[in-house]
Amino acid sequence: PNVKKQYQPPAGPPKLTSLVKCNDPLRDKFREILVEALSKVPSEADEDMLDQVNACDPIRVAVSVESVMFEKMGKSNGAQKFKYRSIMFNIKDPKNPDLRRKVLLGEVKPERLITMTPEEMASDERQRENKEIKDKALFDCERGGAPKATTDQFKCGRCGQRKTTYYQMQTRSADEPMTTYVTCLVLYHSHGFSSTIMCWDLLDYLLRYAIVLEEEENISVMI
Repeated sequence: PNVKKQYQPPAGPPKLTSLVKCNDPLRDKFREILVEALSKVPSEADEDMLDQVNACDPIRVAVSVESVMFEKMGKSNGAQKFKYRSIMFNIKDPKNPDLRRKVLLGEVKPERLITMTPEEMASDERQRENKEIKDKALFDCERGGAPKATTDQFKCGRCGQRKTTYYQMQTRSADEPMTTYVTCLVLYHSHGFSSTIMCWDLLDYLLRYAIVLEEEENISVMI
């Protein structure tokens, strides 16, 4: 008969029973959010993974993640607050159990987590959906051509000028905001960004643009 092999957890320190605080209210708050999110994994995991999941320490992992975030990114202000928001949003998102599980099990290390784009942090199902929608949208765009409008609303992060065109396209699921594509007429260099989710592969350009919106035009850019 087939006998299920019992998972043997690696030898290590005992589980923590309370949060390890660092006497910084904001950092402690991030640790609490991470603990709460990672503690949901046992109720979300498949039965064949329960032994492995239950052997993990959500408090210890949460402290490790927050410590790496603080060490590598510094405080959650200025440009880094967008990355902090993105990580916290995705790891506690009820529709994203995959990311929580991977972080708790160590499949996604803290050092890797802080470099991931929002698209990479999305659930496996959402990544598949986004790819299908984006492929279809790009096919429709190439076939018919999306109408473009000229505007000075956007400032190019490379040349500093406001000679741009833009168009919008639904590249994610219907409950996500449309993606706006801005083209600099001076450089003929295209950039894509969403009204709520930053594309971190364009970090330098987009963070400068977000700061301009918040500081000069009094528009809040949220993740």
